[in-house]
Amino acid sequence: MSTQRMLLGLLGLAVFLVLFPIVLQAGGGGIALASRILVLALFGLGVDLIFGFAGLLSFGQAAFYGVGGFVSGYLLISGTVHSTLLALAIGTAAAAFAGILIGALSMRQVGVYLAMLTLAFAQMFYFLDISALRNYTGGENGLPGVPRASVLGLHFTSNHEAYAFIAIVYFIAFAIMWLIVRSSFGHVLRAILENPERAAAAGHDVYLYKVVAFTIAAAYAGLAGGLLGMFQGYLPPDMFTIDTSGQIVVIEVIGGPGTLVGPLIGSIVWIYLSQVFQDFSAVAGLWRLMLGIVFVLLITGFRSGIAGGIILWIRGMARRRSAVATGGD
Repeated sequence: MSTQRMLLGLLGLAVFLVLFPIVLQAGGGGIALASRILVLALFGLGVDLIFGFAGLLSFGQAAFYGVGGFVSGYLLISGTVHSTLLALAIGTAAAAFAGILIGALSMRQVGVYLAMLTLAFAQMFYFLDISALRNYTGGENGLPGVPRASVLGLHFTSNHEAYAFIAIVYFIAFAIMWLIVRSSFGHVLRAILENPERAAAAGHDVYLYKVVAFTIAAAYAGLAGGLLGMFQGYLPPDMFTIDTSGQIVVIEVIGGPGTLVGPLIGSIVWIYLSQVFQDFSAVAGLWRLMLGIVFVLLITGFRSGIAGGIILWIRGMARRRSAVATGGD
């Protein structure tokens, strides 16, 4: 039953990814916006693993987003690597390696101390980007000229083709994350979220599980960063900034932590509304204020995020129907 549910879920996701740009274009969004949303949703999948399933609040995920993006982008621009997939794999591995280092140094901290420590590491990466490594990263000017994806003779050069490539990568990454959270590893992460002392008493190495989860999240961020560079053709230095780290946390909270679809829903709401408010002349100058008001309303209306609220509502309906059926017997 679980396998059937997973296959049905992935089939639904595939249908959604096909129809998504069509629906978004009907709403004035455009295919480029759809690609940006999927890149952030992919980034958010890793954040969902550590925040939604393990309770680890990190404000430093931008570091891995930037490392993955700049490493894969530089390899392609410099001609060191000609394969899109190899460049993405190396960028993802570099981000994961950075995740191991930072995770090993920070996973003994919890709560606000973990958030501040990861934020400090991200700031260090940002200053490395604009100073010591500026010959490789372009410093404050960023890194232009990242080529579009090209795989097995297929060139994803137009915006529609770029979206198709990003959607395929997102679909595979989503399926892998689905397997991760439903594995014994994912169950231990949930146990750590609910009661880390009890998880440790049950014989689980809580610190090691946190470091591994943090590394996986870093790899997802790095992969998303690599895709962003190939889609935009440019890597901005603000990929490393606190604004990027904060934005992905906001997206996660809006969508629903611990749901997997939450980052996608949060990305749609956040990015689409940002675009709409900026394009609407009457509120264009106040678009950040308008976005903040919507954020406050969503947080107060959906304490578990949009996806979390929908799931709770469905479960409540199921319980009520079960109670009615039991009473009828």
